[in-house]
Amino acid sequence: MQKKPSKKQGGSRFLSSTAIATCVFASGFLAPYENSGVMAADDEKATPYDEIVVTARKRSETLSDIPISINVVSEDFIEKVGAVDYTDLLGSVASLTAYQNGPGRTRISIRGVANGGGNDNDTQNQETVGIYLDEIPISVGAMNPELSLFDLERVEVLRGPQGTLYGAGSLTGTIRLVSKKPNLEEFEGKAEGTLSTIQRGGENYGFRALVNVPVVEDKFAIRTSGYYNKFGGYIDNILTGEEDVNNGEAKGVKVAARLQASEELTIDFSFFHHDYSDNGRPEDLDRTPFLTRDFPSFDGYDDEMQIYNLAINYDLGWAEVVSSTSYFDREVFNRRSLDTLFEVALPPGITPSELVDNTNWETWVQELRLSSTTDSPLQWTVGGYFDNRDVLYLNTFPVPGADAVIGTPSSDFGAPDDHLFFGFDDLTVQTFAFFGEAYYTIDKFTITAGLRYFNWRQDIEFFQSGLFNGGANSDIRPRGRENGFNPKINLSYDVNDDVLVYAQAARGFRYGGINGAIPEAVCGAELEQVEREGGDTRFFGPDKTWNYEVGTKATLADGKVSINAAYFNIKWDDVQTARAFDCGFGFRENVGEATSQGIEFEINAQVTENLYFNFGTSYINSELDQDVANIGAVAGDRAPFVPEFSFNGSLEYTRPLTDTMDGFIWTNVQHVGTRNTEFDLEAANNRRMDDYTLANARIGVKWDTVEVSLFANNLLSSRGTVRALRRPPFDPDARIRVEPRTIGITVRTEF
Repeated sequence: MQKKPSKKQGGSRFLSSTAIATCVFASGFLAPYENSGVMAADDEKATPYDEIVVTARKRSETLSDIPISINVVSEDFIEKVGAVDYTDLLGSVASLTAYQNGPGRTRISIRGVANGGGNDNDTQNQETVGIYLDEIPISVGAMNPELSLFDLERVEVLRGPQGTLYGAGSLTGTIRLVSKKPNLEEFEGKAEGTLSTIQRGGENYGFRALVNVPVVEDKFAIRTSGYYNKFGGYIDNILTGEEDVNNGEAKGVKVAARLQASEELTIDFSFFHHDYSDNGRPEDLDRTPFLTRDFPSFDGYDDEMQIYNLAINYDLGWAEVVSSTSYFDREVFNRRSLDTLFEVALPPGITPSELVDNTNWETWVQELRLSSTTDSPLQWTVGGYFDNRDVLYLNTFPVPGADAVIGTPSSDFGAPDDHLFFGFDDLTVQTFAFFGEAYYTIDKFTITAGLRYFNWRQDIEFFQSGLFNGGANSDIRPRGRENGFNPKINLSYDVNDDVLVYAQAARGFRYGGINGAIPEAVCGAELEQVEREGGDTRFFGPDKTWNYEVGTKATLADGKVSINAAYFNIKWDDVQTARAFDCGFGFRENVGEATSQGIEFEINAQVTENLYFNFGTSYINSELDQDVANIGAVAGDRAPFVPEFSFNGSLEYTRPLTDTMDGFIWTNVQHVGTRNTEFDLEAANNRRMDDYTLANARIGVKWDTVEVSLFANNLLSSRGTVRALRRPPFDPDARIRVEPRTIGITVRTEF
């Protein structure tokens, strides 16, 4: 990890427990110096953990200088846990949860701000957690891309609203994937191969490699990396006889170039391509035999994207200018089985077929900011932001031979031949914002204040047709608009060099949107009920959070023990809630208020010279403050998909075996508490998801530049549920479970 001395005047110099705890994230411990390379060989007085530099506040700072709750996941931990993408780290960060529908269809939430539900592809899904690849925002509602974690410097998880620096997509937090930059001085490379087998499933294998070439020493370098991962699958189709139908593959390549044009000017360019596909959703029908399904239709998933970024950094001496220009292009084919619908809504003789959603995003993002760099009690960052997103969403239900069996052509309902439903959304979203954040240190006190002004607009055209729509319609919607301010204030106090306390109030914000039309021909009775309640199904407004937080960071025993604790209370107003009709359509509206409060606690320790321990836990009580009639919920009902209690812990023991060889044993336990799928526990579609515990282990040796390790994930063969489904006749009772026990070997070399 990069090391950099603190610039903060009068601030503490200890490494926060969050820094350590998150430095290894899933494994939960910071590797010993021999393995991590963070200790200077001649520093006899160094503590077990060295300072970690992060860019969470869009400037390079040591983590101990930042009085907010951050988890930092090191490359070392990513490798130990065998994480392929960020969802593999979900059980390892306090307060981080998700609503999962399979790879590429994950909705992240932090600190209990979640209400579940909604269609994956809905263009009006607004994210609550921002996800960034370096400077590039890549979060997309309920379909966040799951990029490879290879060749990352770290993963930063910022808990709590980040509306000042990161905008509306960070209602409750931000996840930052920070890549390694090209090395201008040295040629280097790395290669890694993994082979494993899934209990009652197929085989996984993968290969990842990188090479860094300083084309002109100290002036220009290129860093290229690539990966290929094959996933074996573990769900069998007992109807068709297919085994491991949820098998898939991911491949990608990244090319990064750095030009040191002058001592003051640095130019970085990067290109990233990612391609993922599978042959079926990992849905188990929750019956005997275990991990089986009987859908005749194909519901595989395809996801391809290209990401470009040009970052220009100029050092003015007293400040740093950063310009980041990004282009993000992504296309997804998301298929969904509707086989049970055929049984109740269509005549015999029609072959079941899947709903096919095709979504294409094209996004331009420009950010320009100026950050102070002087050694002064006052530090500040100001900037401007602009993005333009074009989204084309095709929602189609092609059923070969349907027109002949039904006896009425689809064209009579405005749809193409043999299409029971055909529709599209074509929208353009533009945002611009101005933001600023500054902090000032007086003796042991530091006060931070921030403000962001935003202006958002959305234009949309849509069309819906087909038998299931009752005909064709295209209801024109006027432009959607939002503007406002996101404030933040933080006060911290350095009790001494080893203890920091802080208090913060920050506002989070999420844009509203425009609902599609609900056809009266098939949903008339339910629409009348909405009108009697005074509802307007065309629009929904923004929702907001105020996060009030107090926390402390401390180190003990000469830096060998680190503790981090925080209490938060989040007020969530005008909650965006999805109302699902029995006719298969629905809309979003703003109803209700909720409160999420809880405690996060983390401890990290060097128990002995060779033994390292970490433990993290969270308690979250997220519930409605008032009745919400449209979903049958009442005040006091808990938020869906949010465990009340969860924890994770890790132990690592390292020991020299010879003068040139070290051995290590690493173990990790993750516990996720009980959750439900609905606010209303008595609702017919509610499904309880019991608590579960995962145990992982890795044992290996490392000598010179080669490491060989054996690993076992889900060692105790937990059948834990990460997502339960039920919405007849569209979704039968089914569960997405943790991957069964997986045992394998990893070989890694660096040069």
